[in-house]
Amino acid sequence: MIDGIITPALRDIDYLAPAAPYPVIPSGKTIHEGTIYRYSIPGEEQPTVIITDYIPDHNGNFIKPGYYQLALSDDREFLYLIESKDLIAVIPVFKLAENSKEMKKLYAKNKELTKEEKKERAKKKREEKFKKIINAKYAVTGATPPQEYEHMEAEVEYIKDGGYYLFKYERGYIRAWGAVKR
Repeated sequence: MIDGIITPALRDIDYLAPAAPYPVIPSGKTIHEGTIYRYSIPGEEQPTVIITDYIPDHNGNFIKPGYYQLALSDDREFLYLIESKDLIAVIPVFKLAENSKEMKKLYAKNKELTKEEKKERAKKKREEKFKKIINAKYAVTGATPPQEYEHMEAEVEYIKDGGYYLFKYERGYIRAWGAVKR
């Protein structure tokens, strides 16, 4: 202390906090208000689509060429175009297809099973049993078990006749088609 003046290193943090020239969060937005939380993506891993041309809209905005994730919303009404966890575009789905065989497996509960279905179900039970044993072994060592591969595919193409970009999404047994008018 020199001549009654307190040096900045000796001041209280409480004394400095209200006088800070900038807020703690510069944008005023907290982490949970970002688009990734508002429009939650069903899973971590989504198919990647490569956009090679600029896609303009009627407001003068455009989507730049690059690599984007394409995700289907939980209600299956929209496709989300995502770049680095930021929502770039919301594309309406005009057609949705689900593999009927897979859907029957999911929703079939009280029906008589054929011999093939019984064999498949027994095989699945054995696989699940082994998977539990393997996961338990991984848990003992602290390692994470490898994830199962799920087929994922996404693509975009320009349709000259209608003047729109067609987005095709496929993940597992669900397929969706969305369009962006040029």
